[in-house]
Amino acid sequence: MTNSIHIPLAILLMFLVTGCSSVSLLNSWKDPGVTAKQYRKLLVVGVSEKHQVREVFEEVFASEVRAKGLVGIASYTITGGKDKPSRGSLEEAVRKSGADAVITTRLVSIKEDKDVRTGFVMTDRGYTNANFSRSEIYPTDLFDFYGASVSYATFEHKSVEVTTSTKATIETNLFDTGTGRLVWSGTSSAMNPKGLITVSKELADSVIKAMAKDGLL
Repeated sequence: MTNSIHIPLAILLMFLVTGCSSVSLLNSWKDPGVTAKQYRKLLVVGVSEKHQVREVFEEVFASEVRAKGLVGIASYTITGGKDKPSRGSLEEAVRKSGADAVITTRLVSIKEDKDVRTGFVMTDRGYTNANFSRSEIYPTDLFDFYGASVSYATFEHKSVEVTTSTKATIETNLFDTGTGRLVWSGTSSAMNPKGLITVSKELADSVIKAMAKDGLL
């Protein structure tokens, strides 16, 4: 393989395995000079600093590939999941798996839209009686009588920055393993991504359909 795929996939925003999101393919490109060919055995690579993220992503994506009647292989099952895959380890994975194409995915950017609103922020909290401040004596329901502790808090009226929406931009590439050539590339948008499994399934579904429409699958 002659193309570099070492850029990290840092889907730090999507650690939860459940949630709702909206993934759509923004644009795609197909090499106009590539010979007409349909790929049937795909090695799925999610390059990530977090091996748990990589493993979940690759398993879900590969499962979606298989659901379309193709052969999908999670690369970590061959290279191991603890270390970030290198070019050499992926080339070895290609040889061992017999894959005719490699799909790689990386996070391009995360953009948060914020809104400034006014509200009250707690600035202090405590108890009037220091004798009750120890962790083993932590009163929660004492009344304000002689010798007892009274809970108090102070609030400040100020502006608060609130995140209203989050947009993750994701790039997916398809490489021909025989030539190492990049034959297809697509950019997808994930709005308010909160579930790695959900995002992975939706991303796989959209890019696989696009590749099939371009005659590559």
